[in-house]
Amino acid sequence: MKHIYIIAEIGCNHCGDPVKAKEMVYKAKECGVDAVKFQTFNASALISRYAPKADYQIKTTGRNENQLEMTRKLELPFIEYERLRDYAISLGLDVFSTAFDMESIEMLEHSGQSIWKIPSGEVTNLPYLERIAKLKMKGKKIILSTGMSTIDEIHQAVDILLQHESKENITILHCNTEYPTPDKDVNLSAIDTLHQEFPDFEIGFSDHSVGSIAAIGACMKNIVLIEKHFTLDKNLEGPDHKASATPEELAELCYSVRRIEVIAGEKGKRVTESEKRNIAIARKSIVAKTVIKKGDVLTESNITCKRPGNGVSPMKWYNVLGTKAIKDFTEDQLIEI
Repeated sequence: MKHIYIIAEIGCNHCGDPVKAKEMVYKAKECGVDAVKFQTFNASALISRYAPKADYQIKTTGRNENQLEMTRKLELPFIEYERLRDYAISLGLDVFSTAFDMESIEMLEHSGQSIWKIPSGEVTNLPYLERIAKLKMKGKKIILSTGMSTIDEIHQAVDILLQHESKENITILHCNTEYPTPDKDVNLSAIDTLHQEFPDFEIGFSDHSVGSIAAIGACMKNIVLIEKHFTLDKNLEGPDHKASATPEELAELCYSVRRIEVIAGEKGKRVTESEKRNIAIARKSIVAKTVIKKGDVLTESNITCKRPGNGVSPMKWYNVLGTKAIKDFTEDQLIEI
């Protein structure tokens, strides 16, 4: 199994606080991720004053403000993001940010960003998709999240991207846009469908479920990327903390993914080096069931199969039955033929 790229989605879980955001970058590095991701947006350009909150947002932040008012408090000044980007790079992390409006795309483009994550909410936003697709920079990669999308909608979005970008540079993520996602809605089998529908594309998984079991299960479905929301504390104020992994949970996820990369192994069935030394211990040989004299006929009454397995294999049972003993054998002695 190839290396699975793990992204800690810091998003807006920094609550607009650059100091907290820097701590999150450091903690994510400690957990073992490959990359950290932020969200860049101008709340007024993203959300109209008439936009309601999602149910999960009401549950986590209450009804006293609308979605626009809630989101304004989560904005991170772009200069602060650039400082965090440089800090993450200094730690050896990849770092990028999801743009949620055209102005933010332009700022991230000018900053030299090469990894572009398209969030699930923009899958049906043609002008946005075209703007991302037309970006020109060295090493450009597009990651398309597909929460709330039908297969037809994903095909339409991908077709728009392919007008200006090659399929080798696009990764499609299975995703469910509910925070947290109920187990019954995670539907890892959808990853199989994405492989079938988009056989020439790399597939990943954006995990909004509780814990790491879904991400670990997805590893066995030939994915190349896992994204997991990250928080320092699930009890912090904000819409996404409850559905995010703590540092302890993220570290466990990273450890488990790296372990399963090894556990998955390679195709084919072979005898491993570690088990070869146990063959003689665990398998059986044909042995004397009773005392046998030279010349006695070997029958089911005087031979049987017991450990160790360094003698005549029981697979030769019918070759041995009916033959004559070539010498005297004591009980349990390996039969020789």
